[in-house]
Amino acid sequence: MVQQDKLVQFYFTQYRDSALKLKKKKNDGKSSYEKRVRSLFQELKRTGSAKIKKAKLEDYHRQVRNVSYYAFREKNQIAIMEIRDMLLPELVRLDMAELTESEAEIITGKFLEYLRTDLPFEICRRTIKELSKSYADVGIRGEIIDMVPMNPETEFQEALAMKRHFILHIGPTNCGKTYQALERLKTSRNGTYLGPLRLLALEVYERMMEAGVPCSMLTGEEYIFEENSRVISSTIEMLDIEKEYDIVVIDEAQMIADEDRGHSWTRAILGVKAKEIHICMSPAAQKVVTHLISLCGDSSEINHYKRMTDLVCEKGAFRFPEDVQDGDALILFTKRAVLDIAGRLEREGIRTSVIYGSLPPEIRRRQIKLFTEKESKVVVSTDAIGMGLNLPVRRIVFVQIEKYDGHQKRKLEVPEIKQIAGRAGRYGIYETGYVSAAGEEELEYIRERYAKEEEPISRVSLGFPHVLLDMEDPLDTILQVWKSVEPSPPFEKISIDEMLFLYERAYKERKDIDGFEDKRILYRMLTCSIDIKNRDIVDLWLYYCETYTADISLHFPALSMCTDKGIMKYETFYKMLDLYHQFSTRLGKEMDAERLAREREKTEDTIMRYLVKNKKDYIQKCKYCGKPLPFGYNFTVCDECHRGGKKFSLMGRRKGYDGEGGREQERHRKPEITEKERKKSGKSHRRRRRRPEAAGGAGEST
Repeated sequence: MVQQDKLVQFYFTQYRDSALKLKKKKNDGKSSYEKRVRSLFQELKRTGSAKIKKAKLEDYHRQVRNVSYYAFREKNQIAIMEIRDMLLPELVRLDMAELTESEAEIITGKFLEYLRTDLPFEICRRTIKELSKSYADVGIRGEIIDMVPMNPETEFQEALAMKRHFILHIGPTNCGKTYQALERLKTSRNGTYLGPLRLLALEVYERMMEAGVPCSMLTGEEYIFEENSRVISSTIEMLDIEKEYDIVVIDEAQMIADEDRGHSWTRAILGVKAKEIHICMSPAAQKVVTHLISLCGDSSEINHYKRMTDLVCEKGAFRFPEDVQDGDALILFTKRAVLDIAGRLEREGIRTSVIYGSLPPEIRRRQIKLFTEKESKVVVSTDAIGMGLNLPVRRIVFVQIEKYDGHQKRKLEVPEIKQIAGRAGRYGIYETGYVSAAGEEELEYIRERYAKEEEPISRVSLGFPHVLLDMEDPLDTILQVWKSVEPSPPFEKISIDEMLFLYERAYKERKDIDGFEDKRILYRMLTCSIDIKNRDIVDLWLYYCETYTADISLHFPALSMCTDKGIMKYETFYKMLDLYHQFSTRLGKEMDAERLAREREKTEDTIMRYLVKNKKDYIQKCKYCGKPLPFGYNFTVCDECHRGGKKFSLMGRRKGYDGEGGREQERHRKPEITEKERKKSGKSHRRRRRRPEAAGGAGEST
């Protein structure tokens, strides 16, 4: 942001040049302009910045323009000095008071140049807040359009110059398309596998090693180095766009439409430097992927695959738990529901494996191994099971058919049903796979949509171009304006909501963050892959932003920094360990790799013990009598307790009330303070961010 004296000087030159260039038709006010300069100054000085309205402020701009016209025309040096030294500083003060802190960041030398060339003299009649909006809408937008190529493929000139050949492997789940691509990758001298999950990268790494192909693994959270490796197995975000390969495999390319991660597939297809590139995908992605290849002028061939085992939708609805069979995978869409169902099965003596998104990848792998080796009979999972995980599943059962997608709760769509249901009937183990659902209506819904053809994917996700980090304007403004610039179909911009959320958190503490003004450093911080819904993780991220320059290494996370309880506490701690690794790597900090590996292993063992021993604790129970409630029951109190005449809300119980022992506790419990009472008493309920020092310096044993 420019200094106030420079801003006053800019206003002065604009009012001066405006006065000398324009000519009034009438000279009303000429005789009294000198007196008006002084009275206007007193009026501006008395005006508080919080009280002024936009219309009034614009009127002040016009009044200053009017007196300036006569002062400069008459060459009245005293009046000119009073305008420069008295009026304009007060006008600038009121103008700047209208801006938020982030809006004030836009007032740069480039912004003033934009006003000088594109909107000359507009400051003489409009507020700076109004003009800053125009700058964001027109000035920054125009600069972004000039800097970013209209055709995304032209960003990757070296890849465009190569003669690349694409082999597309297209088919449904369980058709062998990825197997064929990996067989070719085994012959590579310098190849890479690019997949959507850390778990898939690990699976490919193990497959290559078992086949005698030296392989390294690289994800955002870990790096397994193998000397003389011929292949790198990695998550797609870790692609080194500068390196040249002989064979590349890009897996699950239908994710190119994903609003959060799809840009990584777009970048890989347009920019990877390799003569032979294999892409594995569902039929829905064929049109957009071949379009990208045609933009690059590269050659391609298409291999279509059919499912290798039959998939049958059962006639009758699934009943829980009577119909549970060995080899079933029960699908739900919340972690709570997964653990609830798993607990009920364990109570019936049926050992289960569980898979859900917030489980550490190594734990998911162990749970899969239990199921693969038949130590557990059933797997209970979220839709995490659908992304390429090879499990010996005989039947997929949709216990739920609704999921929250980050915006709303909705029913499953055709691609999701096909992706998940396709995991049934693993080739080489079963000749037929089966699909069912809990409830006749639910089963009919699944049956109808599985029979439908997938709609072709119509969009391709585009990521943020790093060249824009060289712009002078604030990063959040650049991000927002970039997002508003519509690309040509089929391209669509990625979601930047998480980045903007983290920017807002960092902006409040910007004075404590070294490098906040350096957009490339700030961008590396903002693009850390973290769970922004977990306040403990966000707090640690912000602490790292503030302290990363304090030492050669980051503060190692401590278990006491986690405010969750039970298994969630250890899942959060594992995410903290991942953040420690990721932030250290991105900002070039030294890392205690041995301690990190040790803490990860201990945390994994603890989570595993929770999953093996304590699943029954997650069964939903009546808040009064403690009896298990039916799965999916909408209330927290059983019918029997309700009919017994207990006075409570069906949506739950009062805090601290738990059966007979809880009644005494309820009697002596202090009444909760309302928000109104809290404000009146001056007590704040706002959660204070915990610093690692306050939580204990060393990592605790897990």
